[in-house]
Amino acid sequence: MVSTAFQIIIYNVNGPAFVYRNNSRQQSGNNYIGIQLKGRTPNSFAVGSKIKVYHGEEVFYREVIPSRGFQSSVDYKQIIGLGGLSSVDSMVVIWPDRTYSRYDPPQLNKVHILQQPSNAPVYKSYPADSSSTAANALLQPIPNAPFDKHTEDDYIDFYYERNLPEMLSREGPHIAKGDVNGDELEDVYIGGSKNQAGQLYLQTAKGFIKKPQEVFNQYKDFEDVAVLFFDADRDGDLDLFAGAGGNNVPPNSRELQHRLYKNDGRGNFAIDTKAFANNDMNISVAAPYDYDSDGDMDLFVGSRSVSREYGSSPLSYIYQNDGRGHFTDVTSRVAPFLQRAGMITGAVWADVAGDSKKELIVTGQWMTTKIFSYQGNKFIEQNSTGLEDLYGWWHAIAASDVNADGKQDLILGNIGENFYLRPDHKNPVKLWVADLDQNGSTDQFLTRTVEGKDVPVFLKREITDQFPALKKGNLKHSDYAKKTVQGLFSKQLLEGSQKLLFNYCPSIVAINNGNGTFSVKPLPVMVQLSSTNAIEPTDLNGDGKVDLVLGGNLFGFPPQFGRLDGSYGHVLLGDGKGNFKWVEPKESGLSVKGEIKDIKEIKTKNNHYLLITQNDQKPVMLQKRNR
Repeated sequence: MVSTAFQIIIYNVNGPAFVYRNNSRQQSGNNYIGIQLKGRTPNSFAVGSKIKVYHGEEVFYREVIPSRGFQSSVDYKQIIGLGGLSSVDSMVVIWPDRTYSRYDPPQLNKVHILQQPSNAPVYKSYPADSSSTAANALLQPIPNAPFDKHTEDDYIDFYYERNLPEMLSREGPHIAKGDVNGDELEDVYIGGSKNQAGQLYLQTAKGFIKKPQEVFNQYKDFEDVAVLFFDADRDGDLDLFAGAGGNNVPPNSRELQHRLYKNDGRGNFAIDTKAFANNDMNISVAAPYDYDSDGDMDLFVGSRSVSREYGSSPLSYIYQNDGRGHFTDVTSRVAPFLQRAGMITGAVWADVAGDSKKELIVTGQWMTTKIFSYQGNKFIEQNSTGLEDLYGWWHAIAASDVNADGKQDLILGNIGENFYLRPDHKNPVKLWVADLDQNGSTDQFLTRTVEGKDVPVFLKREITDQFPALKKGNLKHSDYAKKTVQGLFSKQLLEGSQKLLFNYCPSIVAINNGNGTFSVKPLPVMVQLSSTNAIEPTDLNGDGKVDLVLGGNLFGFPPQFGRLDGSYGHVLLGDGKGNFKWVEPKESGLSVKGEIKDIKEIKTKNNHYLLITQNDQKPVMLQKRNR
């Protein structure tokens, strides 16, 4: 069959093939352009070529990728429908070797047979003056930054817990910054992974130099997640708190204990083993603040999870300082609702009420963002904030006055809108946590809402491997496909389970209305292509308005979910009114492809830098453009 329009051919197993004629052109009268490429040997069909047809500001794009799966392919000929357009400006073919050919203008309503030339110029993604564009970028990379590569251990969460929606063992590294040796220069501590000690880098006039600390090596079997410099003992220097996570040891393990390394004022640290009582949780964040106004820094420590019990609510802590750097857990007395607030991933102290006192704002997975104010010797949760219905997979939080009205707004990093699970308020994802098979251990069961019903997310084989008792009632995949969670487990079991909710995906800015409420605005669409794990408010272009530098990507999902890798980091320029414009990487200078875990602005005597850490990669350092 010879035609300039695509026909549909369906091959059926043990049956005749179906051929459907395409009559769209005869019925609509629309125009098209066809392209048949002939490449150089051995790629004679020019597979991998890209075709761009330009009309004004419109670009029609095709790639020559004929494979459509197992034993499935399409014609190498490309047909680009143009609708009612009667002409186009030009066509560019980018050949597999990155050379290109340009055609001005190509004729419509015919198939062009194009041969790859032998002496075509090399195609460049950016304009010819891209070097000057790079020189004017907002951020300039610092080559050979002196920071060690983070090396993640090979622990696989899925081997220890069935049907997890994600791995929690790859949460680091994070950054602590501050002047630890009294020279008025900001120094840096980068947390370590299991069997890789954290590292202290002192800033000098010539850059950063690593200062080895034997005490860090003594605890290298701990996986640092929450790291923080603060003056714990009121002696005028910065001490180091390190909270362990990693989800790679059972509860009650030595490797989960908090560590407080006390500073001698010259950047030498010694551990104080009596600073904290025992901890059994995977820690995610630590935030200091003198909430009781007694002159010393108290500490909030948020927990990500109960080790190897995904979905169970971990204990988070309000620690009261005795002034000498010894901390007492007072959560049950001053903040009982905060003890089991959820799977916390981020926390910040900020004056969002405008009363000159800072509130504690926490966020996390399977939970809403919660605000706690300290009133009359107790923390009180604020209600009706405008955030109470947004159950997200929140990963990061920062506070800044983004609209210059004198009130602290919130920037919240979520999983994004490009995730395998894309729930909304009417169709939430739920996690049912209980001993569902009655064997004495906690299980979790993930469902999504389809036509108002709670149906399993994971496939039959995974679920029946986890719950063998379900095999008998689900012998066929067709049987399992019709089941809801209520059809798989008894009403009594489900009523006694903990139900966690996920109904909101976008990363947002929450504008403070000044009356205890916030107005939610999603961040630009490019940010939503992946998760947002790190947020650094700053002024990048010197206009006095708050800009945002964001980092994302998550790779630790099961194969069914794929991975989130659509972020190279983001620069958002603010207009001073709470709106943000996304900046292309060639203009921003930010292009980091890994799992970004933290971003911190570092000040030197003459410049400002951004330090970016990635899981299982070297940190990246970029200099802010001199203004």
